[in-house]
Amino acid sequence: MGLDIERTEYLGWRDAYRLRLGDAEMVVVTEVGPRIIGLSIAGGPNLLYVDQATRGAGQGDPEWHIYGGHRIWVAPETKDTYTPDNVPCEVSVDDGVFTVLPPVAERTALRKRLTISAENGRFAIEMGVLNLGDTLYAGAVWGITCVVPTGVIAFPWGRGGIWDVKKIVYWNRWMDHSSDVRSAQYQPGPDLFRVVPTGEEGKVGTGAPEGWVAYCREMGTFIKQHQIIQNAPYPDDGCSQQIYTHPDFMEMETLSPLTTFYPEEEVVHRETWTVSTTVTDGTDGEALRQILG
Repeated sequence: MGLDIERTEYLGWRDAYRLRLGDAEMVVVTEVGPRIIGLSIAGGPNLLYVDQATRGAGQGDPEWHIYGGHRIWVAPETKDTYTPDNVPCEVSVDDGVFTVLPPVAERTALRKRLTISAENGRFAIEMGVLNLGDTLYAGAVWGITCVVPTGVIAFPWGRGGIWDVKKIVYWNRWMDHSSDVRSAQYQPGPDLFRVVPTGEEGKVGTGAPEGWVAYCREMGTFIKQHQIIQNAPYPDDGCSQQIYTHPDFMEMETLSPLTTFYPEEEVVHRETWTVSTTVTDGTDGEALRQILG
């Protein structure tokens, strides 16, 4: 089964594309970004957060906007991270493969790439960052998906077996932000670590030994998978997966290992998105693993 792709307008943006795959539908805005701004199951509501203040706007604005949805960043978080992405992107569709290229960032000389295709009935999300400058750049490709703060985010945080060591990293303080490690939004379990939105800000991360994180809602389940490279150096004390909570949204974040972006070379990070009508509450790890097959 391949992607059904059509050009459309969405939430005030005139340049957008609708990508359908089975019961799932995705909308990508290319007037700015690129951003995957819509994701729904069987005609249900948008699972992704959309910032109403900048909905349908932003083109030509010199300031960075969150917009919402899924975006590509480069870690660690610095001034470079907030390079504005408020100009139109190039789009190509080739045999069911959808590719979006924004312009080269002037400050960093990095060019991002978003490519979406179908893979075994799932969305394959490929995020590339190409260094078009003359100097080295260090960092990691960072895939951030903003979802509505409803439901539960759940992920494995141990390796299982007789030596089941579990690790979670709390961002106690960063810049003018902080996490309360005692918050009721954090619910560590014997298999899964659950994040239940309470309206508080905070951030946690893990090495993601199984390489997946699930967003569980009343109409179905959205799971992001990403490849884990054993013994590779990941940002923030080895966190290949991070969850940020905010009163308005939650972020499901995955990262590539820290690496060097050599001139004329592209660093690629891939995610696979599974969208299912199966309803879970984020407590049953085996039920979520069955959705992944």
